[in-house]
Formats: sequence, structure tokens, C-alpha cells
Amino acid sequence: MGPVQVSYGGQLYTIVGRDIEDVENEVLGILASGQPGWLEAVDGDPRAPHRLLITHGVPLTLAALPTG
Repeated sequence: MGPVQVSYGGQLYTIVGRDIEDVENEVLGILASGQPGWLEAVDGDPRAPHRLLITHGVPLTLAALPTG
């Protein structure tokens, strides 16, 4: 289970401790609900997480980063 890189609105963020399939399923679940939702990620400092608003029309990509 490596980190997942998230490109959100042109900025890069990282989600640690989860695999890409887990994050993808969370995003798809939010979109399927028809309601906006939040995805937590960091941009370098794990003590200062960001909450990314997930809704239809927001540009978002996920990439599994290599471990080690």
C-alpha cells in the first residue's frame, strides 16, 4: 500500500496509508451520492491536511506512487 498522488485543480496532494483502489472507490461513492463530499490529503506537511471538495466537474486525477 503506497501513497496515492492526487492532482486537484492543478495542485498536487498525497494520501498516505491507503491504496489507489480505496481512494478511487471513495471518490466514486461521493459522486454517486449526488452530494459533494470531502477527501483528505496533504501537500507535504502531514500535520496540516487539506480537505478537497469532491463534486461533479472538479478536475481530479489519481496516481499510485511507487514505494521504496
